[in-house]
This record gives sequence, structure tokens and C-alpha cells, in this order.
Amino acid sequence: MTRFLLRTMTLIPLFVACNWGTPPAKVAPANGPQGARVALRLCGEDSDRVGELFSVDSVGVTIRDVKVIRVSWTKLAAMDIKDMGSAYDVAFGEVVTPAKRAKLAPLSRFPQGLSGTLLRSVLSTLGQSALEEVR
Repeated sequence: MTRFLLRTMTLIPLFVACNWGTPPAKVAPANGPQGARVALRLCGEDSDRVGELFSVDSVGVTIRDVKVIRVSWTKLAAMDIKDMGSAYDVAFGEVVTPAKRAKLAPLSRFPQGLSGTLLRSVLSTLGQSALEEVR
């Protein structure tokens, strides 16, 4: 009996630890091809731009709302990613490092990036002639 109780008490913390954090079922990028929902605050604007995270690269962030737009890092004031917590957010005044970009890219629809033929194909499919850029 003592041995059974000892084993049970040892295994309980393991089961509790395995259930820590956001379950993958609640994170959109873990359940399909769509990117995470984001809210971007741009320098000089009073309201957020909200849409699907399409890509993250050295130039900036590409999102899709009504149109596909790319926002340069210099124009981005802050970014919130739905259901991902503050470790994935871009805070006001934060300089986005290559490590942070690498952390954000897997949450996008196109983690490999969006340029060239792939970009043209996406824009054509969405009926958009060119990528709208916010610099």
C-alpha cells in the first residue's frame, strides 16, 4: 500500500505539469494553415489594424485583413498576437531582433516568407494587383 501511494504521489506532479500552458487546440496556427490573428498599432495611427499574420521577415510584418499589407518594422509601434501571451507581443518601443522574428514566423500562414512567385500567386488568388506597403 505504501509503495502504491508513493508511486501515485510521484506521478501526480508529472500529470499536472503536462497540462500547463495553452493547449494546442486553442491556438489557430496549430490547427490549420491560417496564421495567428494579430492587432498592429502603427506609428502615427490611433487605431489598430487587425488581420491574419501572413509572414514575418527582415523587412516587416505582412498581414491580411481586407487587403494584404506589409508594415515595415520602423512603422510598427506595437503588435499583439491573439492567445499567445506577452512573450510573442511586440511592445511599444521594442526593437525586434532576428531572434524575435524567428519566434514569430512559425505563427504566420507563410513561415518560409512571402515573396516572388508565391507572393504573386497569393495576390492573384485574392484579386489584389500589388502588395500594399506601409513604410
